[in-house]
Amino acid sequence: MLTDPFGADPAVLSSIQATINRESRWQTNEVYATFNFDLFEMGGGTSNAVFGAEYRDDTFQDLYDSLSEAGVVLGSAGNSSAGTRDATAVYFEWLLPFTSTFDITLAGRFDDYSDYGNDFSPKVAMRWQPLDTLTFRGSYGEGFRAPGLDILTQKTTFSAEPVNDPASCLALAQPSTCQLQVDTYFQANPNLASENSQQFSLGVVWDPLEWLDLSLDYYNIEIENTISQISAQDIINSDLDPSTYGPIPPGLSITRRANGAIDEIVAGYANQGTLETDGWDFRANTNFDFGNYGELRNQLSVSYINSYEIDDGIGNVTEYAGLEGSPDLRASLYNTWTISDFTFGWNINFIDGQENGQGGYATNDVQFSWNAPWNGTFAIGATNVGDRYPDLNAYDGRPWNFYLYDAYGRTTYFRYTQTF
Repeated sequence: MLTDPFGADPAVLSSIQATINRESRWQTNEVYATFNFDLFEMGGGTSNAVFGAEYRDDTFQDLYDSLSEAGVVLGSAGNSSAGTRDATAVYFEWLLPFTSTFDITLAGRFDDYSDYGNDFSPKVAMRWQPLDTLTFRGSYGEGFRAPGLDILTQKTTFSAEPVNDPASCLALAQPSTCQLQVDTYFQANPNLASENSQQFSLGVVWDPLEWLDLSLDYYNIEIENTISQISAQDIINSDLDPSTYGPIPPGLSITRRANGAIDEIVAGYANQGTLETDGWDFRANTNFDFGNYGELRNQLSVSYINSYEIDDGIGNVTEYAGLEGSPDLRASLYNTWTISDFTFGWNINFIDGQENGQGGYATNDVQFSWNAPWNGTFAIGATNVGDRYPDLNAYDGRPWNFYLYDAYGRTTYFRYTQTF
């Protein structure tokens, strides 16, 4: 067999072969109705309301073959999950225009789920426009997010997760920054509770000039019982530095050998305490008309996270804003110059640097397009025209933070779009 691998006994080959398959299905049956009607006249116009109700039945299945389920197929990953639930909801929205410049909207929604319980989500929003060019707005609301059927019902699944663990690297006589795979078992958590949130926001919109409009919004969000996917790398980080990343959630674990190397990890989902975050969103739009020389549009968006704290419920509070993987500042600037049937675009995207991670990262995208007389558009361009690559700082088992950056470099394209 060593000298002629193709001459092996067919019975031997059959004994190490398997036909695997995966059957996935999601079916939703929904019935809903809404009623919209006027109530009475107020100082700013007609007060109207919307009432509605809906019923939804969900059936979910993601079924693996029996050999993959048993974990006897080398290299396979994942496992079956399946479940059903039905949900009933009633909701309303009520507009109260006290004056032509001031109104309040009241809203609420009640949801009842067959598999975990019910929640009520109220909301109140206001708008005040003292000037034609100036509007103030604000809102307060509560919400919830039910755990998905997949994470409630999935069978335990094996995966060789890529991670970085200095102790395991040293045990293998490798640099402490090495990447290696560790045996990881992902398990479902049928005891997950729904997330519950409270949020409020305040904002202002100002159009001081015909070619300029600005907006600034402050938001504050608190989420209790946050549903988080706890990865193998998350568990390693908590094991090595619990003061920064918090303790390992109940039911999940890491097991090490006598030499410190990882033997196995149990990962999955957990309700991870309370998340509190607040920040600012700023937007500035300009529109310049140059007559025969075309029109120039610019849109600047800046998002700043002031705080992003997670309290695990047992006294450990972790501030993630600015930590690796959680930049506290992101911005984009879109510029478009249109002249006749031609359009030139230049976009700038910026992600701020993080502690122990990538420094400030900016990419530039350019595009030139022509609108043809037959309702067709030709476009040629490049994303990341400066061929910028992220710093190679290992993150979650990859040589860079795959969730924030890509390593495609400069990517050119040609596109044709036909409109009928």
